[in-house]
Amino acid sequence: MKQIVGTPAKSLLRTSSTPRQQKGVVIVVALFFVAIVAVMAYFMMSRLERDIRRTSLLLRDTQAEFYAQGSIAWAMEQLRDNLAKQKPNVPVDVMPIRSPENRVNGYKISSTITDMQARVNLNNLVNKESQTDLKQLLHIVAPKISEQEAQEIVLAVTDWVTPGQQQNAYNKYYLHLTPPYRAAHRPMASASELQLVKGMTPKLFLALQPYITALPVQTLVNIQTAPAPVIAALSPNMTLETGKAIEKLRSQVTISSTQVFLNLDLVKNHNIPAEKITALSNYFLVETIVEIEKQHIVLYTLLERAASDGKGAINIIWQSKSVPG
Repeated sequence: MKQIVGTPAKSLLRTSSTPRQQKGVVIVVALFFVAIVAVMAYFMMSRLERDIRRTSLLLRDTQAEFYAQGSIAWAMEQLRDNLAKQKPNVPVDVMPIRSPENRVNGYKISSTITDMQARVNLNNLVNKESQTDLKQLLHIVAPKISEQEAQEIVLAVTDWVTPGQQQNAYNKYYLHLTPPYRAAHRPMASASELQLVKGMTPKLFLALQPYITALPVQTLVNIQTAPAPVIAALSPNMTLETGKAIEKLRSQVTISSTQVFLNLDLVKNHNIPAEKITALSNYFLVETIVEIEKQHIVLYTLLERAASDGKGAINIIWQSKSVPG
């Protein structure tokens, strides 16, 4: 009986865990927890690195915008000086005006001033006399466009910018688009709104973009700074070639006033109304580019120069910032 009872006891002792085995299990568990902690630490460090990078980019973006805003003071001073120092028979503003390239704390800042009255103002179309300008410009930048297509676009733009005007045909068209919308029936805040108007295509908009603007009031075209397509758009029977000839002549001979312009042989037979043109602009776009390493921003600022008071007071109309990809 003692041997029978004792045999299971010895067998049980043999199958129980040894201290060495128990120590191995502890080591495995410890390594497992170390691995978990290491993985958690890795993800925490990666997240911290991303947060630091994001904060750095935000700080750089803020600093870049401050530098860009500083360049607006330069542009204002330039436009104010141009008016104050104007001379007889000399253009007031020779466009574009480019700033010297400045480098501050690793940032590179440059600005360019362009004359917005060298373009066709879409908000002028509330007046019937100005509607022919856009139609002529359409034929110039898109020679294959038909007369009917050009006229339909002009009517659609006129409907869009005319306050209180309600045309059910246009509203029905816009409300059936995806997403649906309505015509603004107010002056355009930006020329990019033209892309929403019935009949406008991306290709046609890109062709028009360098020659159009949307200013807060009705404006005249500056004949000293307008490019050839805009000059040709001033008369329905002027060709682009004539516009280019005028632009070339302007680089050789000073056209100091609207009357001198209207008396040019190239112009006098085209019946351009004196009420459409000017030799002194009030609205200018400042494009400021700030770069640091591979990061850069572009700040667009529309300035108004009140030339009528003789002091050239400058006001900021709007600003828009873009961060190119």
